[in-house]
Amino acid sequence: MTTKPPPGSSRPPPPRPADMPEPERASSRDPRIPPDSADYSSVLADATLYKRGDISFEELQRRVLARALPPHGLGDAYLLMSPPPPPPGVHFDPRVMPSDWAGTWGEVAMTHFAGELTRDEYDRLHRAAHPTCAR
Repeated sequence: MTTKPPPGSSRPPPPRPADMPEPERASSRDPRIPPDSADYSSVLADATLYKRGDISFEELQRRVLARALPPHGLGDAYLLMSPPPPPPGVHFDPRVMPSDWAGTWGEVAMTHFAGELTRDEYDRLHRAAHPTCAR
């Protein structure tokens, strides 16, 4: 039994049964990212280096731009929409990235939701990466 959503789905997977072991994490996966999330460790690591003062904003921007992450298929404005509250009894974790965000600008949006980028820093990076994107 898998808990991953089908490809192209942004619906969360069903809850993991209590007797099912946690999936093994790759050593490069950031432990702050929940197991049911798509992986955005690489961008999160760079944002963390910036937040700690180990790299400049210019270096962070260079690294983000080097990834050449395309806009999300539904547009980058979609990434910042507030989700509706979950139904009673359903846990919501803002650090869980939907699988359809992987390989898109959604990875950078997740660093904002994880608290490693302010909204202003996120917007500056977005303007540099996607200057013609509607905001």
